[in-house]
Amino acid sequence: MRRAADKPQWDIAPEFYIYHSDKLGYRLLGNENPVLIKEVSSWLGVPHRYGGMNRSGTDCSGFVWNVYMNTYEIRLPRSTDGMSRAVRKIRKRRLREGDLVFFRTMGRKISHVGIYVSDNKFIHASTSRGVVVNDLDEPYYAKRFVYGGRVSR
Repeated sequence: MRRAADKPQWDIAPEFYIYHSDKLGYRLLGNENPVLIKEVSSWLGVPHRYGGMNRSGTDCSGFVWNVYMNTYEIRLPRSTDGMSRAVRKIRKRRLREGDLVFFRTMGRKISHVGIYVSDNKFIHASTSRGVVVNDLDEPYYAKRFVYGGRVSR
């Protein structure tokens, strides 16, 4: 397990985190991975489109696939189900920046995925609002949360 002291330190101007805090809608701590933050911020507002994988429209797994490819150069499975099987399951309280979060939004099958950012917030492609940030404790998501997933990097 990594300790806080093991976390890479980024040489980023404080204005970067102020700007992206405003854009994401919550206060960043200032120690988040700037590559991840810049990437997910650039997707905010992209509309939802089933099967979509680009900035003109994306579904949840297409969004996650692109962020992982552009941030970590990791090619994940394309589907939410495939992603859920390709990770090491972790509990909510153990989530770290970049971990995946999985939900059951339709029946018993895992049907939605997002990326944990920090401070209990995750970013995902909502079917009704496109790419947005939400809190895991919001009633809708808290009720449907299944588990977090850590991708080997």
